[in-house]
Amino acid sequence: MRLIEARDAYRNRLANVFSTNEIDFYFKSVLRGCLDIDPLDLALKPNLELLPFQQDMINDTLEAFLEEKPLQYILGEIHFRNIALHVNPLVLIPRPETEELVEWIIEDYKDLSREISVVDFGTGSGCIALSLKKEQPFFSVCAVDLDKPILDLVQENAQKNKLQIATLQFDIIELDQLDLEVELIVSNPPYICPSEKKEMKKNVLEYEPHQALFVPENDPLLFYRHILNFASRQLKPKGKIYFEINPRYVVDLEYLILSFSDYRVTKRLDIFGKTRMLRIEKQ
Repeated sequence: MRLIEARDAYRNRLANVFSTNEIDFYFKSVLRGCLDIDPLDLALKPNLELLPFQQDMINDTLEAFLEEKPLQYILGEIHFRNIALHVNPLVLIPRPETEELVEWIIEDYKDLSREISVVDFGTGSGCIALSLKKEQPFFSVCAVDLDKPILDLVQENAQKNKLQIATLQFDIIELDQLDLEVELIVSNPPYICPSEKKEMKKNVLEYEPHQALFVPENDPLLFYRHILNFASRQLKPKGKIYFEINPRYVVDLEYLILSFSDYRVTKRLDIFGKTRMLRIEKQ
């Protein structure tokens, strides 16, 4: 199989699933990420003969795309702000909105001159925790998640980016048992109700981990409540909490926050104009 033939195979077999621009983007991503071929070779060396393992990779990735498996899981890597992360189906694929949450925190703490203790609840790939450490060295970061394989991935990503953070295996709903005084809390917890599944795309619903996406239908603020309970005990005076949120529940979440303590709440819109982030300042 020649390189141009591989491209044509992608276009022919994926035509009913994606646009031509999307197909070409995916193909070039596979060339670079899986086959170690410069996408420019498609123009410069269209008759380049692919090696047997490269042909197998073309066929395997084609089948994965036909099943609408996310590109990030196929490549096993994603770029998030200033770092590169390994990702797999154990963790959510980081979103642009989460990059905005990190940006907000970095803006607020850009002039640090002393160490600040930070905890990231439900860290997943470690995208928030590692980005914060990368961009603000004075942050002393602890990344928390439920499962050890997830935390192993976080440490792998930390090593990949030459960063040092702590990890802690802990269940958010058991935070009443955690003794960890901090100055900054950040979390992008599960916040989608099962009734919203009908609005979700197949590549998310069938591949990304449901435990990181969904909350009980009758308790959409479950994880926020447990984090706020923790903060009422362990967040230092003048400390801050940053949440990524479901815009549907912003009013309910504000009421919940103000029921806990004397907090000042600030909302921020995401790039799509939705209320996606909250900053909560402890008075």
